[in-house]
Amino acid sequence: MFLAALFWACYRFFIHTKLGQWIDEAALLGGETFLKADKTRGPALAFLDYMPVVSALLAGVFILIAVLRRRDVLQPAVAGALLLGATGSTQLFKHVVLDRPDLNISGASMNSFPSGHTTFAAAAMAAIFIVVPVAKRPLVALLGWLYAAIAGASTLVLSWHRPSDVIGAYLVVAWWSVLAGLFLRHAHGNDPDRAGTASGPRPVSQMLLRFLAATGALAAAGALALAAVMPHPTIGTLQKAPLLVFLAVGLVLIIGMAMATGLVVYELFSRYGAPIRRRLVRGMK
Repeated sequence: MFLAALFWACYRFFIHTKLGQWIDEAALLGGETFLKADKTRGPALAFLDYMPVVSALLAGVFILIAVLRRRDVLQPAVAGALLLGATGSTQLFKHVVLDRPDLNISGASMNSFPSGHTTFAAAAMAAIFIVVPVAKRPLVALLGWLYAAIAGASTLVLSWHRPSDVIGAYLVVAWWSVLAGLFLRHAHGNDPDRAGTASGPRPVSQMLLRFLAATGALAAAGALALAAVMPHPTIGTLQKAPLLVFLAVGLVLIIGMAMATGLVVYELFSRYGAPIRRRLVRGMK
């Protein structure tokens, strides 16, 4: 419910209020103004061109390894369902359920919330997160959400998506990840190793994830507050200096929320999710 409420709040503020649409559009225009050179957009375009294939291959390889090593198809199947469910629901939200009202902020009336590219990148990493052993999950969560942050920032650099589209994609994937964890906990039971490992030293990757998430959340809140108090003239009259500020605001929102969402998923999954077992034990759920 918490993640669904955040998704709805993000949609209502950035898509259905003038202030939210204005901040979104100013960040997008900042990207068009300062990051339009080929040397800047080229790497982002190359990354997004290969990203769907690379993400699918990575997720597919890890899922296949999980099937072969553990002889348990349930966990890999749920990981695949997470990937399909997140990407499918994003397309449903974008093209059928949600709308983008014309508030005289920009000429764009087509809804682009949430971002499909970002959803796919984050969901592929979430699928890997589910099938790796528990000890590897902090590192996979850290690297996976950094990957999702780069994917989201690249869509802004290329002017494909506004910051809110990317944040919405993160929240869709987070919701599906927690749902997958709850389902697997019901199917596999509690983690017998959780109590024994909870008191041990935390991995460096887990501490780094927490640090980046806390820093990112504070930076995102500060950036949004700055964007709210700055002047909001007609979008077409913005000068380069404020455009640069709003571009920075958009990038901070994307990267900060990626890490904060990644930590939320990791903590919720660690508390309520399922363990990794090499195979299902007879007589157990």
